[in-house]
Amino acid sequence: MMEQTMKTVLVNGQGGPELLEVHEVARPAPGPGEVLVKVAFGSVNAVDKRVREGYLREYAPRPYAAGSDFAGTVVEAGAGADLAPGTRVFGGLMPNTGGYGEYVKVNAADVARIPDGVGFEQAASLPVAGLTAWSAIIALGELQPGQRVLVQGAAGGVGHFAVQMARRIGAHVIGVASAGKAAFVRELGADEVLDYADPHYARGLHDIDLVVDGVSAASIARVYPAMKPGGRVFSLFDQPPAPPEGVRAAFLAGGTGPGTLREKLDNVVAMVARGELVPHISRIYTQAEAALAQEANKTGKVLIRP
Repeated sequence: MMEQTMKTVLVNGQGGPELLEVHEVARPAPGPGEVLVKVAFGSVNAVDKRVREGYLREYAPRPYAAGSDFAGTVVEAGAGADLAPGTRVFGGLMPNTGGYGEYVKVNAADVARIPDGVGFEQAASLPVAGLTAWSAIIALGELQPGQRVLVQGAAGGVGHFAVQMARRIGAHVIGVASAGKAAFVRELGADEVLDYADPHYARGLHDIDLVVDGVSAASIARVYPAMKPGGRVFSLFDQPPAPPEGVRAAFLAGGTGPGTLREKLDNVVAMVARGELVPHISRIYTQAEAALAQEANKTGKVLIRP
């Protein structure tokens, strides 16, 4: 008989990593159209930390179960759910999905099957970071071969996917990262890597068609003079400053773009299955180490094993 309780990471309050606490709670039962997933891995995203600190409070009222992304196996299915027990799935976008927990209850329509040849670790890394990169580079950014794209935070979760997608399209890719991560960003496919610690790194930029900023909206203003007319700018955390005439700038939430959530997840995981996108997993933490995982200096993706 399946255990009736589970361990998950709860956040009650707003502030530092000490708020992340492991609690034993009742294991939920799936309702109509829902599935219960035994989590193999949860994924840590930059937004998880920001939500804990008070960002997007309207989406994660306190207390909430931490973690957005997850991958695992369906163990129970509610009436009408189209995923049978034993199906390997992944999903999660909201910061209170509970992806750091041992089990997650979700709408079956909001998860996707993991294809053969794709591991739980790879799939868990995709929902927030992979879909955000897909939205910025492909669905909304509409990047074309030969165009010039600047990815700020190029070594991070979203950034390392965005660099790979842009390279696959055939764009000229410029990554901004710390000096210690420059080699990693080049290995991902960047044509140029700029040191974010250099206050003048934007001076040599020119003819930029697309900017994907995974650091802070405030840093985008220094890039505006290098933008081409008709250029697009996406900030992943805040509304960007007013752009110059002829440049479009917007705040981009993960997963924005055409199609259902499952269809979007299918699009991104198919890239992994074809070898076109390679998630970089830098470290796997235990559930009890969730605070360390959220504060880690991330290269690629950091996972949590419940």
